[in-house]
Amino acid sequence: MAPTSPISHEVVLVQENHTTDNYFRSMAAFGANVATGWPTSPNPPASDQPHDRHAYYRWLTKKITGAHLQFDTVKDLPFYAWLAASGAFIENHCAGYGTNSTPNHLLIVGGQTPTLRNPPRGKTPPVWDMPSLPGLAANHGLSWKAYTGSSGYPVEFYKQLKGSPNIVRSADIIKDAQAGTLPALSMVWHDSPYDEHPTADVSTGMDAIWQIVDAVAKAGLWNSTVFMLTWDDWGGYDDHVVTPNVETTPDGIQLAYGPRVPLLMFGGRVRPGIDHRWSWHPSVPKTAIDLLRLPKLGVTRVDDDTGLADLVDLSASPKLNPAPPAHGTTITQPTPPKPAPTPTPVPPPPVAKPAPVGAVILRDGSTLPPPNDVPLP
Repeated sequence: MAPTSPISHEVVLVQENHTTDNYFRSMAAFGANVATGWPTSPNPPASDQPHDRHAYYRWLTKKITGAHLQFDTVKDLPFYAWLAASGAFIENHCAGYGTNSTPNHLLIVGGQTPTLRNPPRGKTPPVWDMPSLPGLAANHGLSWKAYTGSSGYPVEFYKQLKGSPNIVRSADIIKDAQAGTLPALSMVWHDSPYDEHPTADVSTGMDAIWQIVDAVAKAGLWNSTVFMLTWDDWGGYDDHVVTPNVETTPDGIQLAYGPRVPLLMFGGRVRPGIDHRWSWHPSVPKTAIDLLRLPKLGVTRVDDDTGLADLVDLSASPKLNPAPPAHGTTITQPTPPKPAPTPTPVPPPPVAKPAPVGAVILRDGSTLPPPNDVPLP
């Protein structure tokens, strides 16, 4: 990283199983393209609906709508409501692929996945020698840690990372921030109930994120840190925006983009407002690469992505955003404009026609076949 860079820390926070419409009804008042008027979800949610590749296919082909529910953002998720209205709300961010957790986590870590499903429980987890964002940081002298749940998921799937002492528990990021040892790259996952995976109380997960952000801000790092907070997949919840068909499986069925999921970017130098462009999970590592001034990852899906680093003010005299509310304090929400702005129409697709999903690139330059382990009708 160049010594003149004003960004010395990138923190990627990954939670579970909610769509943009499901979580951020509050942003309609600010002009975001989110649904309103759907039934309000209880908290904790009553069920964990199917959200694997088969369920996605039924949703894509309109056999089901998904759970047509919305949380009361300000009541159940007040810190998230504040972050969305005060930072950058990327309203057309999408899960990388239309399926469930593991493939989408892998897309966040390294932009590709050999599988379209979660590995079977009770069996030895697979390990692949794929490039990754933490591995790229390590290769170029940047400090990194993956703050995970007890299993090391999902970074233990990477041969280069598996067993690393830099894979530690989620709460250790708070200790590291307080001790002044926060690495340049932090990637954070939680065990249940702090991951917000239904049927967990979503306020519990929000509180865990709030504690992390608060610790980093209190360490004096708010203006030199960029946070990216996203959710891995749709969780079987509905979203009213039809996402572009960018990649297909060999059987011709849409793989990317998956359904919209929230992405919030925040920090002292992040330009606030609603961003309307299409983005997806490979945009997350690309943004971190650009902000930390790392070279290409060697994964086309990441390297060719435009990323979102332009949302960060790298000038010598930025207009800095105020630090977030201290953990546990009463949050005063930003006042929305009156009248509410008209939502911006969804942008045109980023490609003229979808491409078949490509082979998986390994670190030695060899490849694995394209992911196609969930046959569909």
